Amino acid sequence: MMLREISSLEQYFYYRCKLHLHSCFYLAVTVNNIPSKALLGYALQETIKKYPQTHCTVTLDSPDSPPRIKELSDSPIYFDDVVEYSKWESLDANNMNTIFKEYGFPFDNGKPLWKIIVLEKANQLVFVLSHIFFDGMSSTIFTTTFMEHLNGKFDGSKMADNCLLYTSSQDVEIAVHAYDLWPVPLNWKIKRQLVKLLLKLSPGIVTGSDANLLQFKNYNFPDDFAKVPTDEIDTFTVNNDNIQRVLRFPPEQLKTILTKCKEEKVSLTSFLTALFSIGLNNVSDDVLRNGKSFLVNIPMNTRAICKEYLKIDDSALQMGNFIVGLEYPTSLDIVSSDTIWSLASKVNEFIIDNRQNKISDQMNTAKLLDIADVQSYVRQKVENSYGIGPGAAFEITNLGYNTFGGNSSDEGKKYYVTDALFNQPQGFSNIFNCSFVTTPIGGLTCSISYPKNLVVEMEPIWAKVDEIVENICNPK
Repeated sequence: MMLREISSLEQYFYYRCKLHLHSCFYLAVTVNNIPSKALLGYALQETIKKYPQTHCTVTLDSPDSPPRIKELSDSPIYFDDVVEYSKWESLDANNMNTIFKEYGFPFDNGKPLWKIIVLEKANQLVFVLSHIFFDGMSSTIFTTTFMEHLNGKFDGSKMADNCLLYTSSQDVEIAVHAYDLWPVPLNWKIKRQLVKLLLKLSPGIVTGSDANLLQFKNYNFPDDFAKVPTDEIDTFTVNNDNIQRVLRFPPEQLKTILTKCKEEKVSLTSFLTALFSIGLNNVSDDVLRNGKSFLVNIPMNTRAICKEYLKIDDSALQMGNFIVGLEYPTSLDIVSSDTIWSLASKVNEFIIDNRQNKISDQMNTAKLLDIADVQSYVRQKVENSYGIGPGAAFEITNLGYNTFGGNSSDEGKKYYVTDALFNQPQGFSNIFNCSFVTTPIGGLTCSISYPKNLVVEMEPIWAKVDEIVENICNPK
């Protein structure tokens, strides 16, 4: 069943995948017990019923037609289509990179754009998702609904091996993307025409990286990121061989940090942005090039904003991409003169200002994709940064505090999450990624993904981060 055309923002994620510039991301949850196949199948049946995107893909009617969402009405979803039992003993760095290398989602095989990898030896369920229909918050919503059904009423006698999880039996509708409803004021209509002209005459001005921003001498872009195609028909091959590091704030340590954040009137995301900025300032000047200014990417969840401004029902804001990419500008000189809390305060003010006073500008910046050839735009984001490097030094993505439907203190919860890990593949927008998620039992975990060429150069960042956290939690 053919549904609506995908929005320009969805096209951005679609063409990133089509060009093989982004395969997937994952949210891995550690559970107290791995459920039986029958119970896992039941929980997935109920979850898939609730979210149409879980049984859809994207297709082209013809080479000249726009991409459309297609419901898998002629392709029933079976257990083995979306659940894979792995022999991996743990989700170590090698296996993390294997996910990003091998778990892309084709659009023409009749399969949904997600999968669960079960690591029985580690009690882990790894939710692997395409970014087309799912952002980070979607993954927490998906996982929470799934965990709730694990603890629901279940008659195991009704489930068989490789059971049928979903077959289309009724009309399916996916609402128009919220950003398509966001108004475009006159000043932005003028800006759109200017950007459209620039994309035609000098696209590098729009899509290229600023040559004056901080880069590392030993990170050669794009060679250290991907194998570049020789023509505009071929696809990229991302290396996905990053170093994978996990930073943990156990619950008691996190409680201390959150208490201090509250005293200083800053969010945890603002603190984390400041923390890694000061860490970056600890790197030797000898390993850097270009300039001292840098950007930090901070994806901002816009669900509450869309609900408030556009009066959209929650049900239309569950699965999908509802984010705008804030870019916090700063420099090593500014960072060196700030304390962790004064810098966090500046970041906090920046986020609040963009969420409240400048939200129309942020939404309309995202909507500039409306006037672009999105496939060319995505390709040019890489090509016009050749020899320069990614536009941002790093990204801070924080999925926040999640109980995933309950924890061990809840009565009657047979299955619950004891820890979680959120991670993203090597990307072209930043040099390294910091991906956070927090659970009641496991505390905060941060997946840090950075180029293997920079293992020595970046060690001072992690040392400084550890030092600051230690001083906050155990002041002398």
